Amino acid sequence: MIMTVEEHEKFQSLITESPFAELLGFEVVEKAEGRVLLRLPFQDKFLQAIGRVHGGAIFSLADHACGWAAVSTLNPGYRCATLEMKINYIGAVHDEDCIAEAIVVHSGRTSIVIEADVKTPTGRLVAKTLATFAVLQPTT
Repeated sequence: MIMTVEEHEKFQSLITESPFAELLGFEVVEKAEGRVLLRLPFQDKFLQAIGRVHGGAIFSLADHACGWAAVSTLNPGYRCATLEMKINYIGAVHDEDCIAEAIVVHSGRTSIVIEADVKTPTGRLVAKTLATFAVLQPTT
């Protein structure tokens, strides 16, 4: 589903309400119910000592994409939080953007399970994740 310019701008502003997401520079690529793509634009400051993008930056991108994919399935007033997340690093990134595609595979009353792939813009797989999010009831 293609977002309108207005929908894209609105979702991007939601993403960057998080100071951490703004610090890393996450950018919205696509959003649909149960599916979110976010980009981490390459910056030299993400490199670790041997010249590769730090795994923490890649993990943060995947976690954020998973969170927003989970949120897209919630009823109004509900929130969610990461309970656990596993990542398998498959390839190194030296000087490329990373794009996380997060897809909800199960959305229940109390938990949501999301898979995410992190790839380069050319489609090279960098990491795979599996996450579980707790569904938080509306506060009164």
